[in-house]
Amino acid sequence: DAGKNGIYVASKAKYGSEWKAMRDSGWPIVSTWINESGPGESYDWPDLWSRCVSEAANSAALVVISREDDVLKGAWVELGAALAAGIPVFAVGISRYSIRHHPLITHYERETDAFDAALRAIAEGLA
Repeated sequence: DAGKNGIYVASKAKYGSEWKAMRDSGWPIVSTWINESGPGESYDWPDLWSRCVSEAANSAALVVISREDDVLKGAWVELGAALAAGIPVFAVGISRYSIRHHPLITHYERETDAFDAALRAIAEGLA
C-alpha cells in the first residue's frame, strides 16, 4: 500500500529517547509519541491518542517491545490498531500472551533482529 510508511514503535514511554536516537540516526520511525515521552511532556492527551492509533494503523510495520518486568498498556492499543489494519508486527517479549498466535506477528528474541526484519520487510515490499 503506497499510503503506508515507516516503522511504528510500541513500547513503554520510558524508552522513547532510545527510539528518538534511532530515528535521528536514520531509521524510518514514524511514532510521534516519542517526541513527548518524558514525564509531563504530553499536554493534549486526546490528540496524542488519536495520533498513536492513526500512526500505528498507517505504518508499514510495527515493532512492539516488552522488556523484562514491563507492563504494557498503550502498546496493546497500538498493536491492535496495526493488526486491524493488516500491518505486520515484529515483536519482542510478548510470547507469553495469547496474542502471540496472531498470523501477522513474528517473534524475535533480540530487539535488533525485530527492527532489522521490519526494515527488510519494508524494503522488500512485504510491509
